[in-house]
Amino acid sequence: MMKRKNPTIAAVTSLFLGPVGYLYLGINYFVAGISIALIIAFVLALIRMPYPPFFNLLQLFVWAYYGYKIAEIRNAVIEDSPSENDEKELKSMSFGFFIMLTVMQSIVQIYAVVLVLFLTYLAFAQHKYFTAILVLIFGVSIAKWILGFIFGLISVGIMKLFKIDKKYL
Repeated sequence: MMKRKNPTIAAVTSLFLGPVGYLYLGINYFVAGISIALIIAFVLALIRMPYPPFFNLLQLFVWAYYGYKIAEIRNAVIEDSPSENDEKELKSMSFGFFIMLTVMQSIVQIYAVVLVLFLTYLAFAQHKYFTAILVLIFGVSIAKWILGFIFGLISVGIMKLFKIDKKYL
């Protein structure tokens, strides 16, 4: 029988440790979280988009929010339907990656907004006011579209790899 997890502890460990804090929730969430964090870092480095220095701190808040939510979901499933199959599913790598795909999309969407605000700030700081206004007006939509497309393809690949498309959707 699976034990309940305290959502506050899950949030706090994730706030300070990022996806490493998911070890409290289970090895599947930990492995999936670390994998997703590495994928995000690799892709952003590969496409060479600027990386605002404070973005790592913002990511921790996303990891903490989802740590809290995962603990709540886990507890609800344990209380409502304590069957062996449900417990097995909660511990599966497929379910871990299914949840982490949502975390990835949230981080990427926040990154798009932060990136545009950061680039707008840099343009204003360099007295390029017209560029700053254009980046502010059009940048969020363009950044969200580009990053959404790239990470959407990655999500589809992960979903196919773990057969998530047939299992949870």
